[in-house]
Amino acid sequence: MSKSGLEQSSSKKGKAMADKDLSTEREDPSEFITHRAKDFLSSIKDIEHRFFRASEAGREVSRMLESNKIRVGYSEAEGGSSALLAALQPVCCRGKTGLVSHEPVQHVTKVIHWKRSASSRSSSSRNPLATASKDDADDSGSDFVEEFCMISGSHSSTLDRLYAWERKLYDEVKASESIRKEYDRRCDQLRHQFAKDISTQVIDKTRAVVKDLHSRIRVALHSVNTISKRIEKMRDEELQPQLVELTQGFLRMWKAMLECHHSQYITISLAYHARNSTDAPQGDARRQIMVQLQQEIECFGVSFTDWVNSHASYLEALNGWLQNCIIEPQERSKNRYPFSPHRYLGFGPPIFVLCREWSAGIKALPAEELSAAIKAFLSDICHLMDQQLEQQQKKDKSVDANNGESESRDGLNLLTNGDTTADVSSNLCCIQASLTRVLDKLNKFSEASVKMYEDVRQKSDAARIAYLKLQAN
Repeated sequence: MSKSGLEQSSSKKGKAMADKDLSTEREDPSEFITHRAKDFLSSIKDIEHRFFRASEAGREVSRMLESNKIRVGYSEAEGGSSALLAALQPVCCRGKTGLVSHEPVQHVTKVIHWKRSASSRSSSSRNPLATASKDDADDSGSDFVEEFCMISGSHSSTLDRLYAWERKLYDEVKASESIRKEYDRRCDQLRHQFAKDISTQVIDKTRAVVKDLHSRIRVALHSVNTISKRIEKMRDEELQPQLVELTQGFLRMWKAMLECHHSQYITISLAYHARNSTDAPQGDARRQIMVQLQQEIECFGVSFTDWVNSHASYLEALNGWLQNCIIEPQERSKNRYPFSPHRYLGFGPPIFVLCREWSAGIKALPAEELSAAIKAFLSDICHLMDQQLEQQQKKDKSVDANNGESESRDGLNLLTNGDTTADVSSNLCCIQASLTRVLDKLNKFSEASVKMYEDVRQKSDAARIAYLKLQAN
């Protein structure tokens, strides 16, 4: 067997093993049908666990995008990892004291520093598993372990080289335009000299300059044509397979996330509240928990919006670049319809259809609905925090007013504690309702993403088959 055959075989085996591992980690669909209602605390624990599972589903795409080449600094945050668990525990659970112990969450605190390896600076490797040991030694101090990217090569390296060739093409075109302007000027000068019947020696000198400029223009045009073909080859043989592989990775990611978010939505919808709990933290402790919860939800909302916008911007830029590759015919019949780039997509390379459908699909996702639900959740949390602060202030004033009367103070404490338990129960119901809406929108966003990537795959495959048939004819 040849070396390339061994590489393809190992790549297929690696991909099959990755798909197998991912499928085994996913939930059994029958669990959704026989989902059992749990108390609120247990439900929140399950929801948190599935958020971690959903995060794990994105690792494959992270490897494809070579996020392991990004150094990120972390610092441990004080307190527990789950503000949501800490905030929602008190009234859900009987006989348990204190907050749920959990490992601390790590927050990104330093600016991301892009660190490129030697392989990604040169060219996209056709064998992602054959990463040079030099890269491993160079990244020995990195926070991440060097991992493979894509079977079709390094996406970041391909983009870097496309940019470099586009820049070279721009310089060549700019230089050729300068030569052409000088050529036109010399041609006008030569015609003027002929008209004025200037001496033959002067005319011959100008004619020699014109011939030299004409030769330089031919060389420049040949260089432009060569670079353009090189870019087209990279576009069709490297970039297009990478984008196909990336969409397939996103499809697998969103299918796994859909299972997690669908289960989360069912879990929160069936959750019930235990009564007569006296474990609720008071005063500053509760306020600190709510502040942390607010910060986590706000970070989630901002991160989601940034991710969607970045995704859409990248595809819009890529699609715009591809549209610039379409050259409008200079000569057309008067009876023919005006040239339309969309008609070119019917018989052009499949990457045009892929990027057009992908860009349109991202823009059509219900991201605004999910962002609105997150904002409403944040608004409810802020409202609850204001209520807690107001109640605490009233309680402090009442205690001060009855400071000299112990019996009245004891009676007031009993009444206050009872009101606090009822208030916390009401607050949890409000949080559950808001969280249910968020998970519902998140579930629908995942469903729409799966459908979008399936549509992109189908249309891309159809365009590829049509293009191959056209090339064969």
